Amino acid sequence: FQIVIKPSSLSRMKTIFTQEIFTEQVVTAHAVRVPVTGNLSANITGFLPIHCIYQLLKSRSFTKHKVSIKDWIYRQLCETTTPLHPQLLPLIDVYINSILTPASKSNPEATNQPVTEQEILNVFQGLSGGENTRPSQRFSITTQLLVLYYVLSYEEALLANTKILGKCESCSCSGVSCDCPCCPPGLHSALLRLLATNYPHLCIVDDWICEEQITGTDALLRRMLLTNMAKNHSPKQLQEAFSMLPGNHTQLMQILEHLTLLSAGELIPYAEVLTSNMNLLLEAGVPRGILQAVNKLWMVLNTVMPRRLWVMTVNALQPSAKIVRQQKYTQNDLMIDPLIVLRCDQRVHRSPPLMDIILHMLNGYLLASKAYLNAHLKETAEQDIRPSQNNAMGPEAPEVTREELKNALLAAQDSAAVQILLEICLPTEEEKGQSSAAADLLRDVQSPPSPQGAEEEEEEEEESLLCNLREVQCLICCLLHQMYIADPNIVKLVHFQ
Repeated sequence: FQIVIKPSSLSRMKTIFTQEIFTEQVVTAHAVRVPVTGNLSANITGFLPIHCIYQLLKSRSFTKHKVSIKDWIYRQLCETTTPLHPQLLPLIDVYINSILTPASKSNPEATNQPVTEQEILNVFQGLSGGENTRPSQRFSITTQLLVLYYVLSYEEALLANTKILGKCESCSCSGVSCDCPCCPPGLHSALLRLLATNYPHLCIVDDWICEEQITGTDALLRRMLLTNMAKNHSPKQLQEAFSMLPGNHTQLMQILEHLTLLSAGELIPYAEVLTSNMNLLLEAGVPRGILQAVNKLWMVLNTVMPRRLWVMTVNALQPSAKIVRQQKYTQNDLMIDPLIVLRCDQRVHRSPPLMDIILHMLNGYLLASKAYLNAHLKETAEQDIRPSQNNAMGPEAPEVTREELKNALLAAQDSAAVQILLEICLPTEEEKGQSSAAADLLRDVQSPPSPQGAEEEEEEEEESLLCNLREVQCLICCLLHQMYIADPNIVKLVHFQ
C-alpha cells in the first residue's frame, strides 16, 4: 500500500512547521535549555546540539530574539576532551563575531554577551563555574586551551573592529597562562598563529629549545635523584644564603644545586628571592658556578612566568643609584622603551651568565614593543580618522603617516640597541692594558718562537681568548646575527649611521 503525497503538500507542511509550530523564536528559546554534550570530542558523531547552536548563532537568531547563549557556550567549553571536536573552533569564532558585530545597523546593541572575566579565570585557577560543583574540580587541558583560544581571538577581533566599534575594551584576562603540556592537533595551529601574531615575545624559538631540554629525559632522570633535603629548602633559607655573599658561598651553592632538580612550577616561590639578590652576584669574588646556577634557574623559570620574571630582573639589576631612589619599572614601561633593559649596572656587561639573561630579555622586549605599537595603532585609529575626514589628502592619509612613524620608531629602537651592544663589546682602558700582553704575543707570532718561551706564549694566548670580554662578545654577536637575519634592513641602517 503506497500513499501518494504531492510536493505542494510537503511544502505546505514545511511552512506550517517552520512558521507556525516551530518558529525561529521557539527554536531559539528551546535551544538554550538543551543540555550540553558531556565530554564532547571528535569520537562522538552525528548531529549534536552544538551544530544547532552554531547555525542559530550564524543566523543571529539569539541576538534577534534577545536570548542569552553565553552560559550554554561556556558550559559546553567546560565539557570537552580530546580528540577535539571539529565544530568547537567555528563555534567560538561565530560567537565572538556575534559579540562584536551588531545584527543590524538599526539596532547596534543587538549583540551577545561575552564570557565574564571571572569565568575565564576560574578555568585556569581550577575552580568550577557552576553552583553545585566542587571547588576543587580542575578543568581539562582541552577546556583551558579552548578558553585561551577564545581570549586571544576575542582580542584580535576587537582590534580589527576598532574602527567600527569606536572604542576598544581589551580583555584583562589576556595574561592568563596555562601549564598544559600538550595541545590537541586541531587547535595547535590556530592557537600558535594567535600567539605568534599578538605575543611574539612569548614565542621565541630559543625558549622552545630550552624548554625541550628542561622537560626532556635527562631532566626527568635528574629529578628522580631528588632527595627530601632538596625539597625542604625554603625561600627564606635561600635569602639567608644570599646574605652571606661574597664571604661564604658554600651554602648558597648547595641550595642552588638542589633547586636545579625541581620542576619549573616548583621553582615559582623562589623567583622573587632569586631575582632580588642578583645585584649581589656582581660583587668581586662570587664563584662562576653560582652565576651559572642562577642563569640555569632563571631560564627554567622563564618557561612558566616570563613577563613577571623579566620585570623583576630588570628592576633588580638597575644601577645602585636607581635602587636607592626605588625606581621601579612596569611591564608597560619596558614594552614602550625596550632599551631600559640595557640601562643596568655596568658590571653586568662583564658577567657572561647575567649578560645572557639581559640579551634574552632585550630580544623579548624588542618583539613585544613591535606587537604593542601595532596594537596601539589599531586602538587609536578611530581617534585620528574622525578629525581628518574633511582633509584634502583624504581619510587614508593619516593612517599612512602613523604607520610610517611607527616603522621609524621601531627602526630607531633596533639600531640604537645594536649600537649600544657594539659599544659594550669594545674593551675598556683597563682591559686594553690587560690585553697588551696578548698584542705582544701576536707580534711575536710572526717570528719563530724560541723553544723555551713556547709554553708561556700558549698560556698567554689561552688567557686572551678565555676571558669575560670575549665571552660577552660572542653572546652579543650571536644576538646581532639573529637580528640581522630577521630584518636585513638593520644592517643597512647601522652602516649608514
